[in-house]
Amino acid sequence: MNNQRFTLDFNRSGSVQVVSFSGFLTTGLAQVLTPAVEKSLEEGVVNYLFDFTGVTMLESPAVAVLLTVTEKIVDEHAGELAFCGMNEMAAKVLEMVGVFLYAGRFDSRAEAIQEMND
Repeated sequence: MNNQRFTLDFNRSGSVQVVSFSGFLTTGLAQVLTPAVEKSLEEGVVNYLFDFTGVTMLESPAVAVLLTVTEKIVDEHAGELAFCGMNEMAAKVLEMVGVFLYAGRFDSRAEAIQEMND
């Protein structure tokens, strides 16, 4: 799914729905990410990996969306969420808002998928 500033790519790896983010995450993320995650949750998918390898910038509106989606996956649907491939800035911001109280954090996609599929 494309936006002017960012793209999201959705694919499955075993029981994990992988969402690869790239570009400048800003306003508009809610309109793309939230409906896609809600649809997957309705289909019974509860394990998610958000791969930030291609993210160049993370703005406040996107941080709010990520926190909301994290709570929806973990609290409302008893799912599992992990992040991987994060640059230092994105990791610090998401840590400050408490995302990692709900979600795991991995260096690589392979490490996260292995852990989540076990």
